[in-house]
Amino acid sequence: MATRRTTVSRRIGWGASSVLAAALLTTTLTSPSYAEATDSSFAGRGGDNAVLIWNRQITNALNVNNQGSMHPTPPPVGARTFAVVHTAIYDTWAAYDRRAVGTQRGGELRRPWAERTEANKRKAVSFAAHRALSDLFPLQQASFDEQLRAQGYDPAEARSQAPAPGSPAAVAATATDALLAVRHEDGSQQKAEPAYATPDGYYKPVNPPQDVNAFDKAALVAPDRWAPLTVNGMTHTFLTPHFATVKPFAIDDPAAYIPPAPPKYGSPEANAAIETQIQRNANLTERQKAIAEHWQYRGSSSSSIPQEWAAFVSKRDRHSLDEDVKMYFALNLAQGDEAVVDWKTKVDYDYARPITMIRYAKAGQQIQGYAGPGKGTQTIDGSQWRPYLNTPSFAAYGSGHTGFTAAGAETLKQFTGSDRYGATGTIKAGSSKIETAAPAQDIGLQWNTFSAAAQEVGESRLWGGVHWEFDHTEADAQGRKLARDVWAKSQSYINGTHK
Repeated sequence: MATRRTTVSRRIGWGASSVLAAALLTTTLTSPSYAEATDSSFAGRGGDNAVLIWNRQITNALNVNNQGSMHPTPPPVGARTFAVVHTAIYDTWAAYDRRAVGTQRGGELRRPWAERTEANKRKAVSFAAHRALSDLFPLQQASFDEQLRAQGYDPAEARSQAPAPGSPAAVAATATDALLAVRHEDGSQQKAEPAYATPDGYYKPVNPPQDVNAFDKAALVAPDRWAPLTVNGMTHTFLTPHFATVKPFAIDDPAAYIPPAPPKYGSPEANAAIETQIQRNANLTERQKAIAEHWQYRGSSSSSIPQEWAAFVSKRDRHSLDEDVKMYFALNLAQGDEAVVDWKTKVDYDYARPITMIRYAKAGQQIQGYAGPGKGTQTIDGSQWRPYLNTPSFAAYGSGHTGFTAAGAETLKQFTGSDRYGATGTIKAGSSKIETAAPAQDIGLQWNTFSAAAQEVGESRLWGGVHWEFDHTEADAQGRKLARDVWAKSQSYINGTHK
C-alpha cells in the first residue's frame, strides 16, 4: 500500500513547461496554474534544482548521441543511462542524509551534520551527475563542463584525481566511481567498441531477412518468430539483445517477471490479433496517427517519457532537491530493471512483429490497409500490409513503450500517494513528419492520471501498427509489478534499512 507523502503547501506557477517540452518532438505540454515558488533549492536555470537540470542533460546527451544515427538509442541503453546517472546522484546525496544508505558504499560516506547543507548537496549531486555522464558520453565532455560552469562550479574540481577529503567533490567521486566500477561489468558492453555492441554469437534470428518492399512468404521459417527487415538495401539487426542478461539495478531475478508466452501462429488468439490489427490499421483516425507519431521519441528514448512526468510532478508539488533525488532514484531503478526484463522477454520469446505475421497470413488475399503517406486506406494485397510507423528493429513481445511507462506511472503513483497527474498538451497542426499538412488542426491532449498517460503511450504503438494488443496488456501488468517491487527496494535504501 502506498504511503502518502507530505509536501510543502506553497505551489508554483508555470504555463507551458520548458522542462517538459524539452524532449518532446511535436507537443507542448502545459500544467495547471499555481502560485510562484521562491525556494533557494530551485537555484538552477529557470528555477530548476540540480536534479532537474542534470536530468535534462541526460535527455540532451541522448539526443546528441542520436544525431546522424539510423536508429534512435536502443530503449534499454536509454533506460540504463537514466538509471546510472540517477543512482550516482542518489548514492552521493545519501552521504548528506541522516538515514539513507548508498547502493554501493552503504553509510560509509556519511558526512557530519554541519556539512549537510543545501549548498554541499547541490554541488555534490551535480559533480556526481557530471562524472557519470562523462563516463557514459565521453565525446560530450565539453557540454557537461559547460553545465557545471553555468551552475558556478569549476569542472577541473569535478575531475580532480585528488579532491579535498570529505569535500563534495570527494564524496561525488567516491560514490560515483564505486557505482561505475560495477556497471562497467554489468554485461551491457558499455566499454565495447562500438559502445553496447552485442557479443559475437549472442543472438541469431530464426528467420532470414525480409525486404519491406518485396515480401517472400516462402523464405520465412517460423511466421511467429522475429524476422530482420531490409530497408533500402540495408538489413537491420536485433538491437542490443544482450541486454536480456544485463545485471539488474534492484531486482534479484528478471525471470520472475517474464509474462506468459504469446499465442502461436495459427491459434485462435493469434488469428484474432491479426484481424484486430488489420481493422485498426484500416480505420486510423487523424488523432490516432498524430498520437502514434508523437510518442515515438526518436530523439531520445522511450524511457525519457516518464522523466517528463516526474518533472511535471516536481513543479506541481514544489519539490525540494531532496525529494527529487528520491523520486528520480526510485523511478530510474525501475526503468533500468524494466529494460532488462523487457529485453529478456523479447529475446526469450523472439516474437514476430505485425508487419511479418500479417503479411504471411494474408499474402494473396485482398484486405483493407493503410497504403502510405497521402494515400489513406486502400484495398491491397495482404503481402503489402504496412504499419503507420516504421517497425523497430527488435522483437515485438512485450511492448517497451508500455513497460517503461507502466513502470513509470506506478512509481510516480507510489511516490505521490495518488494516480493524479493533471498535465495537458497540444499536438500542433501540420507537425506530422509522415503525412503532409497533418493534423489539419491542433489536437488537444489531457492526462488526468499517470495510468491514463501510460495507457495512451501503449495504445499509440497499436495505432502505429508495430505491436499486438497482448504486447501492450502483458507489458503493462509486468511493468507495474516490477515497479512495486523496485519501489520497496528503493525505500529500503532511502530509509536506511537495506542490508
